[in-house]
Amino acid sequence: MPISPDTTSTDFFYKLPSSRQHLIALAIFFVIPLILFFDTTLGGKELQRHDITQWRAAAESIIEYREEFDKEPLWASNTYGGMPSFVISVIKEVPHLDLIANVFHKIYPAFQFWVLFSGMYFFLILMRFRSLSAVFGSLMYGLTSYFTIIIIAGHTSKFFALALAPWILSGYWVLTRHPKKIFGLLLFSVAIALQIRAGHPQITYYFFYLLGFLWIFDSWNAYKEGLIKNWGIVTGLLIVGGVIGILGNAERILSLQEYAHYSMRGGSAIRGTNSLDPSYAFGWSQGISETLTLILPNIFGGASPDYWGPKVFTSGPHYLGVLALPLLLIALFKVRTKIMFVFFGTGLLAMFFSWGSNFALLNNLAFEIIPFFNKFRAPETWLVLTAFCFTVVSVYGLNWLINSISDKSFSLKSLYPPIGSTLAVFLLLFIYSNSLEYSNDREVANIANQIAQQNQLNPQNPQVLQQTRSYINTRLVPSREEKAKSDLLRLAIFLSVGLGAIYLMSKSKVSPALGTMSLILIVSVDMISVDKRYMPEKSFVSNNVGPVTYIESQKRDIDRYIEEHISENSTYPYRVFPLLDNPFSNSVPSYFYPSLGGYTAVKLGLIQEVFIADQNPLYSGPVGINLELLAMLNAKYITYSPGLSIPGITPVFTGQSGVVYELDNVLPKAFFVDSTITVNESIEAYNLLYPGNVDFSKVAVIENFDAITAYDSTSVVEVTNYTGAEMTIETTRSKAGYLVLSEIYYPAGWIALLDGEEVPIHKTNYLVRGIQIPEGKHTLELDFKPSSHALGVKLSWFSLISQILMAVFAGFTFFKVRSNREQ
Repeated sequence: MPISPDTTSTDFFYKLPSSRQHLIALAIFFVIPLILFFDTTLGGKELQRHDITQWRAAAESIIEYREEFDKEPLWASNTYGGMPSFVISVIKEVPHLDLIANVFHKIYPAFQFWVLFSGMYFFLILMRFRSLSAVFGSLMYGLTSYFTIIIIAGHTSKFFALALAPWILSGYWVLTRHPKKIFGLLLFSVAIALQIRAGHPQITYYFFYLLGFLWIFDSWNAYKEGLIKNWGIVTGLLIVGGVIGILGNAERILSLQEYAHYSMRGGSAIRGTNSLDPSYAFGWSQGISETLTLILPNIFGGASPDYWGPKVFTSGPHYLGVLALPLLLIALFKVRTKIMFVFFGTGLLAMFFSWGSNFALLNNLAFEIIPFFNKFRAPETWLVLTAFCFTVVSVYGLNWLINSISDKSFSLKSLYPPIGSTLAVFLLLFIYSNSLEYSNDREVANIANQIAQQNQLNPQNPQVLQQTRSYINTRLVPSREEKAKSDLLRLAIFLSVGLGAIYLMSKSKVSPALGTMSLILIVSVDMISVDKRYMPEKSFVSNNVGPVTYIESQKRDIDRYIEEHISENSTYPYRVFPLLDNPFSNSVPSYFYPSLGGYTAVKLGLIQEVFIADQNPLYSGPVGINLELLAMLNAKYITYSPGLSIPGITPVFTGQSGVVYELDNVLPKAFFVDSTITVNESIEAYNLLYPGNVDFSKVAVIENFDAITAYDSTSVVEVTNYTGAEMTIETTRSKAGYLVLSEIYYPAGWIALLDGEEVPIHKTNYLVRGIQIPEGKHTLELDFKPSSHALGVKLSWFSLISQILMAVFAGFTFFKVRSNREQ
């Protein structure tokens, strides 16, 4: 609800009209991102973000197709052998307010910060907090170090989703507590639409937990107060608003939902599961004691390589600020507003979920029974919800403090329990930091293995273990201990200054407004200084060094050679297996030529199982790599370092950066086989991928289809058109035959037309396509047209039109009420 000036207060700030208070708050929010990201907002530089570079490389075939044909391809041909483009990049056909962000892309991430700060401020104002308390909470949440970390990493969609989350809560708050339901319905619907359009379902999923718990709390209150009928109407409006909002991105949601079934997140036919592998899902679980980084960021070394916590590596902690602890404790000791405990409980549950495998009792159960819980990885990400909820609880504590001081009901003794508890926690942190070894078992084992290999000894040899411990204690521990102790001293200083400001307020030495401003300054300096730790100078480059320029600068002599020969004597480009470049964690080679590698966390399940899973068919056989599989996938070249001597490949170019090897018997994009093997289970086809089982140039393995084929010396196959998203093939046979296409199998959207009539596409050789071709001369056309996308576009237009009509009605209602008042 709007705040009004407090005419009874002697405090200068709160005597200001609400409009001025809001303008001052917005001015603070405007300036903070300019300071934090000065280099990109005013300094003429831009961020060189790893994930953006990887995305741009993976999107190259999509962008080239758009420029050439002026439409969306929906299929990316240059990464992982091919995959739906809506996983990587797709231009939304239906516009919405998120397009405004594109106007401000040159000052990223300032615009997203403005959205985040203003949304959080609006939400806290709706909760009836004082304006300065709302400013404090907005900065506390918005300057959480994790946000800076993901910005630097290039997780743009994740940050924008987080920036929009407070607006969803604001929509819920207005719809459930404001008499004019149409405004809440509109805000809730638009906020959900924009949240989902941001494109990070994991963040959306997390904040729906908070919405759910708030709804349960409000439902119980409605039941106790006998207002269940009215609450039923509100719940109906929430459902309507949510559905309309979700449909606002149906053009992508439906396609992604369909894709999820076939992605690695949809499980594995080989393992017999329908979810992520638990070991993969629980990767990057937050250590239980590591949660102390919420208030002591460097206690586990901060970011890699100094990081020594339980995760494999990290770019930094989730830091919530020094003042979070005392204000949180003040709220828990002194505030009795029940809804505050909904936020606290949700934040606590999210913290437990963030522990992942380190709290297996809870998280294994949740993985099995909670819908969609098993679709996401990196449990530490749950801490974004913890940060949000604990921020709200902290603002309750700050607001109670200001209100108590302002109405003269405050007694310094009332702070003894929370402040005493804060000092006790600080003392325990001091004791704990002195008891740490500043190393972990995994690190000890890795170093011991290295020393053992160098000296040709067993890693368990006493001398090896002694050298390992000596190395860790002399080379690693001192700097780590120094960082932790330095942060402990820093905590003590900021805590003292913060408690000093609270003391001066309590003694009326400074006004509540001035005291709160001091706390705002403290939280800003505290959190910005920590954020700066995770903003390496190398991340900021001249504004003419964008992703494309950077990728082009990485082009090597071997890349140039492949570009020149990849389509030689062919109407289509062959593929490359970039073994030299960590192929399944790097999309840069995909920028220059079609690659079997790439970089994404949502690979097709087929790709995960064949290329990456433990004991996979690709890295198998007597020479350690499955050349038969590569040949079947139309991979003409392998990049690697010199000296690779394997029968079946020939070095064709040696450059300064590596060697290009050519497969001697690469198979064409489309070819007929002499015979087929029919299997009933995917695992049977999968096992036949291993070397020596099948000659893929002559035999096709087909799942659940009995094909007709035979050797035909007169058969002709000619690929006359190939764009990745479309393919045209001319065939001639004297008898019926089975055509194998070295294109990744994806059943949801690919259409095959034989002489204009649709024919089925069969899963062949476990991960490619095959089609039964009758005798005679035929034209085969393949096109990727998922019906889910077409339906999604229609539903998205419905959503947008519905929201426009709501906005018109809300505007009409507003002006009508205003006109009646003036009369």
